[in-house]
Amino acid sequence: MKVYEKKLFPRRSNELVKMNKDGKLSFDNAVQRNLGWDDNQKSLLIHSMIIDFPIPPMYCNCLFEDNKCKIYDFLDGKQRTLGAIIPFLNDEFALVGVPVVNMDENSDDDDSADPEKLIDVNGLKYSQLPEEIRDKVKNFSVTVYYYENMTQEDAEEMISRLNNGKSFTAIELTRIKAKSLDIIKEIGKHKIFNLTLTEKAMNKYTNEDIVIKSWVILNSDNPSFETKQIRPILESAEITLEQAKVITTVYDKVLEVYTILTSTGDKHDSKVAKRLITRTHLVSIMPTVAKLIADDNWNTEKFVAWCRKFFAGTKSATISDSYNEAARISSGKIESVRKRLNAIRDDYTAFAWVIKSQPMAEPKTYEEVKNVLDEFKNEDNVNVDEEIQSELESNEIPELTLEDIPDVDLSN
Repeated sequence: MKVYEKKLFPRRSNELVKMNKDGKLSFDNAVQRNLGWDDNQKSLLIHSMIIDFPIPPMYCNCLFEDNKCKIYDFLDGKQRTLGAIIPFLNDEFALVGVPVVNMDENSDDDDSADPEKLIDVNGLKYSQLPEEIRDKVKNFSVTVYYYENMTQEDAEEMISRLNNGKSFTAIELTRIKAKSLDIIKEIGKHKIFNLTLTEKAMNKYTNEDIVIKSWVILNSDNPSFETKQIRPILESAEITLEQAKVITTVYDKVLEVYTILTSTGDKHDSKVAKRLITRTHLVSIMPTVAKLIADDNWNTEKFVAWCRKFFAGTKSATISDSYNEAARISSGKIESVRKRLNAIRDDYTAFAWVIKSQPMAEPKTYEEVKNVLDEFKNEDNVNVDEEIQSELESNEIPELTLEDIPDVDLSN
């Protein structure tokens, strides 16, 4: 490991605001976690600045090729700087849950202070604070250390040690090491995540975790969601633009289905919609959706009807015992993933044939789906090709493949 020189980079808080505005600060390093502080945590930091309590030093990686163009990439301190100090000086939130500020220099405590010099700052934004307090905030000296052009590996090690050995989460480590992190982040901005994930989930990179698993399930012969399997693949694999387009297109279709289900006002549809976008289920349906799109066989109404039927489990999410078991036990292992894919493939294929055989409009509601399937089950003279009927009865349904989904070369 290289020996680095630690350099001091003291700045007043208002200088950090200007540097950020000028594009001289960066907070997008893979080792940095997403913003997660609430207003109470932010307010306590600002209150510490007001009463001159210490704030832990922050650390940057100074990236440059030309000394006149330096970017200070924060490795530690994103929550304090970008999450609290900069937005507060920009009047983006008001202080909450902090003690009164005692401005009486002659008092020993709040009880002996001049009541007029006890200032309640709760509910106030930066611009609303008394001038004396504003000066304390904007002139607060923030201690920042930086290292010049530190490697990503060394940056990861330093942050690990700064965190007293506290490990990154599995997805944090995976995304740090992913060769195609930029494209993963871009796909992770899809509207389906903004509509279906909470801010807390987004801050924990749940959207990027789903993107990674989506890519794996579409581009692996034997997909596994175990970290020990995914991480080394992501370290060397490049996600192509074509593969990204496939993933995004599948998300578009699933979002369309989700929107239909959530707009009916039906309780069953609402439950199905919620199950549909749960991480395990969303990723598991992707190969079937991708195959339908690639074969130009996608039918939104038909897929909505199938979702109403398949995700209608009472004690578990679906009506398939094999799927439910594979979703509960070692759900990330190859065998469990494969069982879920097979269950979805077989059920949707059989369902599509049944619906196609009926001389009626596409079923629009859960009850219509049940009626169609009941009619198929009880009708002696159903108009279905004999070969298909035989395959249905023997459960020998042809396997759907991913021939049209581009593979990735993992040997690079």
